Amino acid sequence: MNQNNRLIRSIFAIGILSFLGIVIETALNIAFPQLMMEFHLGPATIQWLTTGYMLVSTVIVPFGSYLRKRFRAVGLFRAAIFSFLLGTICAAVANNFKLLLCGRLLQGVANGISLPLMFSIILEQAPKKKVGTFMGIGTLVIAFAPAVGPVYGGIVVNYLPWQALFAFIIPVIIATWLLGETSISQTVKPQKITFDYQAAVTLAIFLVSTLFLILGFTSHNKILLQLILTLLALGSGSLFVYLERKKPHALLDMTLFKRKNFDLFLTAFFLLQLMSLSMSFLIPNVLQMAFKQSTATAGLLILPAAIVDALVSAIAGVIYDKANPRLPIIIGVGIIAATFLVAQVVKPSVINLVAIYIIFMLGLGLSYSNIMTLSLEQLSSASTNDGNVLYMTAQSYSGAIGTALAASLLGWAQAKVPSQELGTLNGLKLNLVVLLVIGLIILCCILAEAFLKQAAKD
Repeated sequence: MNQNNRLIRSIFAIGILSFLGIVIETALNIAFPQLMMEFHLGPATIQWLTTGYMLVSTVIVPFGSYLRKRFRAVGLFRAAIFSFLLGTICAAVANNFKLLLCGRLLQGVANGISLPLMFSIILEQAPKKKVGTFMGIGTLVIAFAPAVGPVYGGIVVNYLPWQALFAFIIPVIIATWLLGETSISQTVKPQKITFDYQAAVTLAIFLVSTLFLILGFTSHNKILLQLILTLLALGSGSLFVYLERKKPHALLDMTLFKRKNFDLFLTAFFLLQLMSLSMSFLIPNVLQMAFKQSTATAGLLILPAAIVDALVSAIAGVIYDKANPRLPIIIGVGIIAATFLVAQVVKPSVINLVAIYIIFMLGLGLSYSNIMTLSLEQLSSASTNDGNVLYMTAQSYSGAIGTALAASLLGWAQAKVPSQELGTLNGLKLNLVVLLVIGLIILCCILAEAFLKQAAKD
């Protein structure tokens, strides 16, 4: 029991870093209209406060398997704490966009270290029969952040300068450091393995070039630039796969992609996170720009959906352990697909947007963490750590794409008409169509995986 309590404390200590990063992210989403006016920037530029954070995190996360094998867990935790504290201080004193962005990028480094570390410790130290429950606890720590962020951001920005968003969490960071120092334990001896610099550089180039390529479809990028980005993405991606083949300590275990079930689950997980970050950017901004809600009101309107996600995420882990693990997943993605199908025919309004967000979060809470848990449990113990890193990479990268894509579509629609209100509503409709298509793809992936599993049994 004492070991389980210590594990829970370590999960909270590491998870709070990701929690705080998402709190700031969702709080800034509320503050985006104000920041756009203060810095005289459009949504496509201001969203880099979120996209940049997620992109840096994505570039760091693939190193998680190497870092976990090479260094002690508490040492990685200290590095993450220092990076997050330094980034928070930079943002708290920022008086321009560049310094604010720099602070967010440093926070992204911390998230890139801490996110795979938390789930790696759970998979390594949690009792086999309680893996789903502990994964639910880990997800709950992160999932509860969207419930806190909008309210926190709405209230603070309503009465104080936006820099206070960062200043107020500095004591929490210090308390988190103390909790981690007294709870994080090491159960596996670190190994002296070499770092694959070539693969790291090529993967970073692939991730960055692919993101800019996707953004280029909704901006004014010239065809030549898009062609260069395409060649760069294809070239770096192919070179990375070539470099990683048959290496004893590969940055990412590419052989996992030979498993069809793993591919289907990872695709669904990636797209779910993309949808989640798209919605967390879209809803508060539409509420303010199209329906003239204050920052505080927008935060309170988002709160019910975030609470539903947090509570259901915890319950879903228990259902996973006690019943058929695929049941909450199938129900969850079915709810999400149905939600965006209905969203195509209902008239946009404050009440309807809040209801759509709540139902979406219900489906997300049922399916999201259980997809990763079930997928990783099907791997051998030697491959679990690498699988975890792939999932964390997918989570960070899809979040960056989701935010950037939602902001780009919104900005593109706003630029087409003189009225900001009409442009915002047009951007909302365009985003909802894209999210419906993604939701249907996720449903197909989950049903296909269930079919493959049943076929294997027969």
